[in-house]
Amino acid sequence: MRRRNRMGYKGYQGRGGGSSTFLKILVCILAILVVAGGGYLLAGNGGVSLPSWLPHQGEQTADTPQPDGAEESEQPQSSDAPTQDPTSTPSQEPSLQEIRGVEVTVAQLLDGSAVRLLEQADCDAMVVEVKGEWGNLQWPSQVSLAQQLGAIGSTQSLTETLNTISKQGVYLVARVDCFRDQALSAANVGGGLLMTKGGNRWYDSMGMSWVSPVNQQVRDYLVQVCTELSKMGFDELVLDSAYFPDQGEVHVLAQSTNYPDSRTAPVEQFWKQVTEALKGQNVLLSVQVRGDSLLDGGTTTGMTPQMLNQYAQRVWVSLDGVEQTQVQTVLTQAGVDQARQITGQEAQSGQMIWG
Repeated sequence: MRRRNRMGYKGYQGRGGGSSTFLKILVCILAILVVAGGGYLLAGNGGVSLPSWLPHQGEQTADTPQPDGAEESEQPQSSDAPTQDPTSTPSQEPSLQEIRGVEVTVAQLLDGSAVRLLEQADCDAMVVEVKGEWGNLQWPSQVSLAQQLGAIGSTQSLTETLNTISKQGVYLVARVDCFRDQALSAANVGGGLLMTKGGNRWYDSMGMSWVSPVNQQVRDYLVQVCTELSKMGFDELVLDSAYFPDQGEVHVLAQSTNYPDSRTAPVEQFWKQVTEALKGQNVLLSVQVRGDSLLDGGTTTGMTPQMLNQYAQRVWVSLDGVEQTQVQTVLTQAGVDQARQITGQEAQSGQMIWG
């Protein structure tokens, strides 16, 4: 029986009355949320989805408390500094590139004729003799022993000229005579002069005297010279006579401390020293050798093909009547691939061309 109130009939209170009340309350709550947030209940494929401004399952808002012991993840800070590539190496050795070079003098560099020679020979590299067999340094060196020997050049503008030519895309090679040095031998620096069995100064087939790779003072001087050159803008240093002599009557050389029976160790010591000194410098270190010296395995010079592979980044070979294929075979067997080999030929113009 229904019971009336002031407004009419009172609703029936049956078994479902509690669920109806709960639904009404839920609808009211959702309505308040929609009005307060300006969102809408959107019908999704699988039912009802919450508005975008409400957190979804698994999401946390900025005000959501973190569990005990949990740390907030750090946000990356913006920076103007460039990001370093983890695979990059800041101080890489300069790369070896294929070149075709023409030999020029410092005088030709300074008067501009070297550029014309480069173009005429269809070359992209200049090979400059900065220290020849007479021992004179073709730049105002600060090495104290060179100053004492009076072997200093006065070409103050050489470095500036090198920079100008380098900007034109020309590859610059400095050629350095080492132990064939008339200034060092005339002063008998460190007592390193090579002598004959008869007690006289020894001369090679060019009439030049030599000092010994055994002598520490001589080695130190040459390393200082190479270090100075490496900072002048050259791309490559080529060391000639950086071993014991191989031209002339070497059989009359007197066996001594300066000229030991086994000559590999002192030559290797020099190459180790100069390699260490040039580490980190942006310059290649190479060697010039004679083809016939390679064929005897370096027995006379002390510079073996294996040492060439270990210390020289490029091997410059003057063939001097030796077949190029023979030279290539010896070097390749020692580990020097053909990309690291370069041979010289004299052109009709009289210029030495390397390539």
